[in-house]
Amino acid sequence: MTAKNAYNAGIMKKSGEAFAAEFFAEENQVVHESNTVVLVLMKSDEIDAIVEDIILGEETKRNPTLVVEDRGGFWWIKADGKIQVDTEKASELLGKTYSIYDFLVNVSSTIGRAYTLGNTFTITSELMGLDRKLTDV
Repeated sequence: MTAKNAYNAGIMKKSGEAFAAEFFAEENQVVHESNTVVLVLMKSDEIDAIVEDIILGEETKRNPTLVVEDRGGFWWIKADGKIQVDTEKASELLGKTYSIYDFLVNVSSTIGRAYTLGNTFTITSELMGLDRKLTDV
């Protein structure tokens, strides 16, 4: 069974006429609100450890909709709501200083609203300043 957030789920698993029929169906010609966010991370020793221990650990417990896929040189991470990475926890895990800037070097792509606050990277579907009050350090 493929998770609903997987890359090849839904219409993406179809091809040819089946894809065109669903893609161009009248009910699919309207914009739908989405709560989904995506984070694509370029692989490295540090990112691999962060994905395995932090994202697949406590972040998956916090957000069970999270799906992580190995895409060769990248980690493709998708979830409903938000994805957060605390680089202070990453520093503890790695046994060395690891700043938010070290993490951002490996952020390849995002879908959603990405921001940093202190040592935490967040990608969210919230409209910052509208859905919730903006936060400051």
